[in-house]
Amino acid sequence: MRTLRSGSGRRGLPFVDVPPERRTRRDLVTAGVIAVVMVLVAAAVLFSGSAARSELRGAESEQPEYGPATEPPTSLQPLWTHESAGTGPPLTTKGNLVTVSSDGTLVGRDAGSGEETWSYTHAGRFCAGAFYSDRLVAAFDGASGCSDVTALDPTRQVYESSRQSAFPDSMDLTGTWKHALAFSPDRLEIWRDDLVRTVEYGAVDAPQEAGMQPRTGCTLLTADLTDERFAVTERCPGDDSVRLTLSETVPEDNRRPEEIASGPTGADGLWIIEVTDQGVLALRNQGPDWTVEWFSSPTEHSTVLVLNGEPALPPSPETVSGDGDQVRWFDGRSTHAFDGPSGVYSWTVVDSTGPGLTGGWSPDPEAHADGEWVLVPVTGGIALLDHDSGREDRRLAGTPTQGAGVTGLAQIGDILYERHAGEIRAYKLVA
Repeated sequence: MRTLRSGSGRRGLPFVDVPPERRTRRDLVTAGVIAVVMVLVAAAVLFSGSAARSELRGAESEQPEYGPATEPPTSLQPLWTHESAGTGPPLTTKGNLVTVSSDGTLVGRDAGSGEETWSYTHAGRFCAGAFYSDRLVAAFDGASGCSDVTALDPTRQVYESSRQSAFPDSMDLTGTWKHALAFSPDRLEIWRDDLVRTVEYGAVDAPQEAGMQPRTGCTLLTADLTDERFAVTERCPGDDSVRLTLSETVPEDNRRPEEIASGPTGADGLWIIEVTDQGVLALRNQGPDWTVEWFSSPTEHSTVLVLNGEPALPPSPETVSGDGDQVRWFDGRSTHAFDGPSGVYSWTVVDSTGPGLTGGWSPDPEAHADGEWVLVPVTGGIALLDHDSGREDRRLAGTPTQGAGVTGLAQIGDILYERHAGEIRAYKLVA
């Protein structure tokens, strides 16, 4: 802590005692007017900002937290169904399923009963949400696209932090347990658990930040991250193929990305499945060929899996899931599993409807993570598979899925949640 002391203005020239300037009545009136204006401006900002346009209605008590189930189930017991907007895995915390109402309200529901316990309402359209580092982070449409972001403690239902920054009108929100990645075709941002931005990449409107980005005019295709690095596939002016770029997750200056490596890959299309500190696993298209490749650098890669034609669905946050040891991609017809650290191909399940989840695993490094079994949604039910071999141990009866789309799975304790076609179904995992 610095202490106030007599010091120097210019070096070597000490301050000398001088009498205060004489204050006139006009000076006092002017100062008063300035103070009133500042108060009014601050009030206007407060009441027009995101805090004034939101409401958090908490529960009467803290919400419980549950560790992941550790025993593979022998059957599923249907519990209840709720409608919810959104796609991909249901949004869960350690104690609540979070559904999204048609008006964008986030509703925290008791993990077992499905009853509403708390809610969060924001004036803008709901853009995206994620749970990481024990915080529920939600982005809403604001003055500049999906610009209003709030972090809540879902256990105590209190505000943790917020941020406002210009962002396009669409957002995918993914991340690690320590960082979140907000993605759009124009730009991406990486946030810490307190929503402080560590990276902005892509289109930046601020004129004072001109020249900070390594390239301009690029369209971002996909992105993913670890706590050490993030990877982006992008189409840039002057490149004859899709570019792969690796950069630091936490650079010295959040306005200037720190590249590790970048270069054209020779691919017509490239979609990231997984990023590790050793390489990038990605779906690659070149002419009629569709393959899954392991990239040790943007220009060095090896084939992991050859596909029989164009997949129905490319990798995305909706079609990719996994754990620390395995990543799975649902291509619209089948689910393919790969070793997470090395990208080596493991197994494929045909006739699936989503990437599934790893039973007994939690993204929280402090929680138990067994990872010995996998649940994959299939037509007419859910398959229980061996984690490493993909061998089906049993078929669990579930509600048949209707229509096209991806089935997303999530879990709290011994409760399984299945999202499909705008609704979430809850089942008890009976061991």
